[in-house]
Amino acid sequence: MDCVRIPRLQAAGVSTLPVFTSGLRLAPLLPPLLIAYAAYEEELKGFREDISYVKGATGLAIAIDGRVRSLDLFGTAQICSRLWSRLVAGLAIEALRAAPSRAKATSEDVLKYWANITQWPWEAVTTVGEGQEYRADSQQGDQGSALFYDGKLVYLSAVGPVVSNS
Repeated sequence: MDCVRIPRLQAAGVSTLPVFTSGLRLAPLLPPLLIAYAAYEEELKGFREDISYVKGATGLAIAIDGRVRSLDLFGTAQICSRLWSRLVAGLAIEALRAAPSRAKATSEDVLKYWANITQWPWEAVTTVGEGQEYRADSQQGDQGSALFYDGKLVYLSAVGPVVSNS
């Protein structure tokens, strides 16, 4: 397989956004995800190198084909820096499978996505560990999960619906 750089994955470090963790029902997807990671190993390495952690960032927004596909926010920059490369790799696979595009997302697009997230119907769910967890599904098919502990954000994840390129 030839290694081709695809510059359609844009990422923006998010350091100051008001806020809402994970648990997006991914267990059935693990075997296919492992296969996808193996198939795109070299390309993923390139994305990780190109989109390195931005010092002080507490979140990451990923856009594909000009559309914000995910937003992850953390309670601290330290946690964000530890998970940065995993976040980039997660949606990089989708970007690698997408048709080439020149469309780009802007910071305004990220803020609009955030504004949309705050309007989703968030519901408290039983938390496996400590803290209070909330989940939401948007009318457009997005999913979100947020974990708070002692009234402070630990992690928020919002992911857009899977877009088929067929």
